Amino acid sequence: MSLFNVCSWWSAQCSDPGEEYDVASLLCARFGLEAQEKDYIIVGSQTGQLSIYYPHRKGYDATDLLLETQMAAPILGLYAGKFSGNVRNENANQLGVLLPNAIVIYNVLAIGGLAEHGAQLRLQLQAEHKFQRVAFGLCQGHFGQVKGREFFCVVHLDGTLTFYEQDGISYECRFPGHRALPAPVAYCERTDSFFRFSATWDLQCFSYQDLSHSLVTKSSYQPTWTQCIGEGIVDMRVVQVKENCSYIMILGERNFISLDDNGKFNFVLKLDYAPKCFHSFVVGYYWEPGARLITAIVSDSSKLHLYEEANIIWAAQWPSQSPAPVAIQRSNVQDLAGGIVTLGAKGQLEVGYLGADPYQFQVQPLNMEELSFAQAHKELQQLEDEIKEAVDVRDMDALNQQAADQVRLSFSIQLEACDDLDTLLLDVPADVAVKELPSAKGLLRCKIKAELAELQVVFQMPNGVRCSQDTLSFVDVAAGTSHEFKLDFYIAELLHVHSTKVEVVASFVSPRGIPRVIQQSAHLPLSMFYRICQPQKAAGIKLTYSITSRHVIPKLSTFFGEFLEEHSDVHALGLQLLCPGLEKQSEVITVVAAKNSNRIRIQSDYVETFAMILERIVERTLQLDSSAGLIKMDKKKPKKGVLNRCVERLMAAPFIPAQPILHRIDVHHETQQSIRKQTDQLEDLWQQFKSLQRQLQEQSEGEPKEALTMQIESNYDQLILEGDKLVEIRRDERKQRCDLNCAVALAKWIIHALNLEERVVNVVSSVLSVPIEDWTELSWEESMAPGIDMLHHFGPLTRSKSTSTHGLLDANASSKDSFDYSRFRRHFATLFDRIVRLASTPAAINPAEVKAEPSAEEKSPPKGQQEQQQQVDEIGNMQRMLGEKGLPLAPPKRRTNMSSSLEAVEDDEEYDEDDLREDVGYRKDYGATDEQKRRPANTKKRSEWVNEDFELPTTEELFSDLGIWW
Repeated sequence: MSLFNVCSWWSAQCSDPGEEYDVASLLCARFGLEAQEKDYIIVGSQTGQLSIYYPHRKGYDATDLLLETQMAAPILGLYAGKFSGNVRNENANQLGVLLPNAIVIYNVLAIGGLAEHGAQLRLQLQAEHKFQRVAFGLCQGHFGQVKGREFFCVVHLDGTLTFYEQDGISYECRFPGHRALPAPVAYCERTDSFFRFSATWDLQCFSYQDLSHSLVTKSSYQPTWTQCIGEGIVDMRVVQVKENCSYIMILGERNFISLDDNGKFNFVLKLDYAPKCFHSFVVGYYWEPGARLITAIVSDSSKLHLYEEANIIWAAQWPSQSPAPVAIQRSNVQDLAGGIVTLGAKGQLEVGYLGADPYQFQVQPLNMEELSFAQAHKELQQLEDEIKEAVDVRDMDALNQQAADQVRLSFSIQLEACDDLDTLLLDVPADVAVKELPSAKGLLRCKIKAELAELQVVFQMPNGVRCSQDTLSFVDVAAGTSHEFKLDFYIAELLHVHSTKVEVVASFVSPRGIPRVIQQSAHLPLSMFYRICQPQKAAGIKLTYSITSRHVIPKLSTFFGEFLEEHSDVHALGLQLLCPGLEKQSEVITVVAAKNSNRIRIQSDYVETFAMILERIVERTLQLDSSAGLIKMDKKKPKKGVLNRCVERLMAAPFIPAQPILHRIDVHHETQQSIRKQTDQLEDLWQQFKSLQRQLQEQSEGEPKEALTMQIESNYDQLILEGDKLVEIRRDERKQRCDLNCAVALAKWIIHALNLEERVVNVVSSVLSVPIEDWTELSWEESMAPGIDMLHHFGPLTRSKSTSTHGLLDANASSKDSFDYSRFRRHFATLFDRIVRLASTPAAINPAEVKAEPSAEEKSPPKGQQEQQQQVDEIGNMQRMLGEKGLPLAPPKRRTNMSSSLEAVEDDEEYDEDDLREDVGYRKDYGATDEQKRRPANTKKRSEWVNEDFELPTTEELFSDLGIWW
């Protein structure tokens, strides 16, 4: 089978370009207006546009459109037949137009044209029948096997049939059964019967006599025969193929089915494509022996398949890549017999034919040149370089630099806020627009240096802030292209904002399919969120920062240029939070700079006011130092014992407001519990609602339904009420999530500037990530619990190693399905307490004064001193390890925990390291020295957990061996 093209002979675009056409919008018929008449093409849209075309020659001409009129209602179907007996011309047909509430019968009249204007058509109203029910489709035929006239039957949406005869007689009937869905109904003239597709996917046959007498006799009747089709149908037609037999052609969703008028299957053809529409016709006359049944089926991929009964004989493709037609007919037009008329969903009307010129696929000639191994090796090397460039990520700095050279971004935000925001254009909510909050303007410049297949720019902003441009997408971007976008950043929700940082993420794909991502960031001005007010003398939460950099002047004008002039000597600044702008309370934060020292105090009664202020102080200090070239933050993994390098510029006092933060966590957790409880209650109500509906459907027509209907209505009202409660709870949960964001960000910025080991700060900051997220099956507390639990048992702030690894893992495995919030809250509070105590020790303040302890070989301490050393504070033990590069061996009776600050610290409780070193099944060789390998067999081996520097493995190595994700 070869794949040919459907050749276009004539085409036109209907007046309604929208998707307003379906399978019933196309009709090819003759009206007996002239002797040598050909088929007219009638098109009706669902907007009521009726057009009649009469192609004269190849190619569309303006005179081919004979009529175009607008109906009063959507057109559901077009039909042609002898619907009226008051017509003198026996060969004349009337045009029937089916509307939702009426069927209108027109006489088509021809009006001769003058000069070159061509002929026209005019519609003369013959009859109009209005319905009490909404129509679905129409079926026409010689009902009762009458000769010389046709009746029609209207199928309504409720399954009712309304029959109309030419004498004006009309009557209704219903199919038997509890319910009848609207579906196509076909009429077979040979057996005088109707075929109907039921709601159970069965094809049923009813005689016209039973249907016409059912209303008069009030008697029940049953179908003549029933056949199970087993799937939904797209369309159904009846074609008389033989003198003594008619075929019922059914186009299903996945099969093409044919039955005779007695209910016997002729064939069932499984289709390997999704069909859109079909048309069956007979080539020749049905009483002749050589008559052929041909079916044309259009697939959703715009392919035409021709079948002779169940055998495919031709396949063709529409040359244009337009959507598949929704209607197909066979027509005899001027100079083209047997043309294929198709109608697209957007009104593309086309007359085509099956051409004899196939699509020629020419095989390329074989390259018989002699193979050059040098050239092949060179091409292979080029391909390997391209593959390596795409997948090799070892040198990330070079890849990032290359991506930055390909797409150059320049993103900036003005330092001053503005008040000229167009709230109507940007669709700002009314509750936000009425407050007239300030906004900020930004500018994004994008210059593309290399050709790109795709480019997408996304703006990431904190919750409550919105940008006038959410996403920018480009396809097939040429090299040298430049774009400039003016942006508006404004407050769209009355929520607490935890950060002023706005990130621009540009992801692009090269023509070779290599993806890259680059990003830039800028900060919104604080004047968008605060306004100056009177400073407060007292507050519940007080934080202190010491500016240790000589490049940063510890003045308020250095950090808050939006509110103060550059040379201002103001030592106290009060800022009131504008958003959410509560009426009952004003959220004020006060920043005080010491007159005789380099300290800055930030105080407020509300946790939500601190995050953006601390972010500004820390980020501005690091920015000024980086521009001065004091210290460059190394991206490599920090070594053991290296203190937080941020302390050399800025150091925070060791204090974390744990109780206010824990209070926000408690409120957020309670709201999550309320959401789950409300969701379960809604699920119960929904199940009850479905059960009541099922009971209503199963009841027979004679049983009373008032009580069940009242229960359904009451259940529905309760369902709506509980749904509104859930929406309100989710709205409160979003506000509380933003408050928790501010609280966690406050703790994160404090820890960022504490005098701790840098790896401790990095690990804790990675756990306390913002913004927080809640999922359907997992809340933020549940997702944070494993990280906090690991910090509590294995991390840098663990208290003791008395708990064995196996016991801990077994305990976690046994309780993985349940979440203990009290334990999570206790560990969270303990984490803050240990961080504060660790940063408050003298060793943390001046780690250079910490001296190494003598080894057991040099000095053996007395028993009293040994007991006294066991009572040393755990924070001091940890901090001494931070400053020691190599640890001495422990006394024989008690082994010293040889670990860095990232491993567990030994407490006073008894602990057997052999359980971990010898019994654990996860072991790894961490670089045993040659001396160990040469050690005699009778000598006890050093633990495989200890490497050549007498150190335990790092946290990452330990967790990797234990199979724990870190």
